[in-house]
Amino acid sequence: MVDFKGIFNNKKAVIGMIHLPPLPGTPEGRNQTFRSLTDFALSELEALEKGGANGAIVENFWDYPYLPNRVSPLTLSVMAAVAGVVTEKASIPIGVNILYNDFKSEIALARSVGAAFIRAEVFVDTAYCESGIINPSCAEIIRERALIGADDTAILADVHGKNTAPMWNRSLIESALDAQDRGRADAIIITGAGTGKSASLDDVKEVREKIKIPMLVGSGVNPKTVKQLFEFCDGAIIGSFFKKDGKINNPTDSERVRELVEVLK
Repeated sequence: MVDFKGIFNNKKAVIGMIHLPPLPGTPEGRNQTFRSLTDFALSELEALEKGGANGAIVENFWDYPYLPNRVSPLTLSVMAAVAGVVTEKASIPIGVNILYNDFKSEIALARSVGAAFIRAEVFVDTAYCESGIINPSCAEIIRERALIGADDTAILADVHGKNTAPMWNRSLIESALDAQDRGRADAIIITGAGTGKSASLDDVKEVREKIKIPMLVGSGVNPKTVKQLFEFCDGAIIGSFFKKDGKINNPTDSERVRELVEVLK
């Protein structure tokens, strides 16, 4: 297993999001250029670093509607080009995420650009989403990581992740234990029901009592909730709160990043 805590020097990680604009290959991204995408991504990186974030994830957030399992070679190529520039310029660890759950592309992308981790939205439970059925990735991704020599790339695995619903009726605890024991995740992520919606503190406490690997909260974190959540978690992935005025379609505001980091200090 990869030492998740070691990636962040054993600090509790505040990980921000670089939500890329619609990419080429989507209707709204047909006129995007490499320069405009890299300029945007580096501006977001600068705001996160300036505010004191410990890491960042490059993600194709605005590629609506998401393909449930595989993206096009064009999407992967563009993300690799942009993530490569971000990783080269960053002073903090960088992760990658390809929505919804193109885990093979994620691990290949991380390997090619030297990203420290990936996020696997659907890891152990087959799930429904608005665009189809998403297959779990754990069995293939563990083998793929070994096959391509990406052994130092951490896998952060969502359990009952936001904006999806598992196809079989079992508890969050059972899925979390499967992600840890059978799926071999390096860390797990607990979220609320959707983007910007807070994870249940009761869920976070319950999962923390049962699992041994690192755990992060993946949605709805803000200065009012972060101290309480960090009593049980090893980090948080934060998108919505870090945006100007807390609106997801705005750029990242370094002052809002700093506000949350100062609460933790």
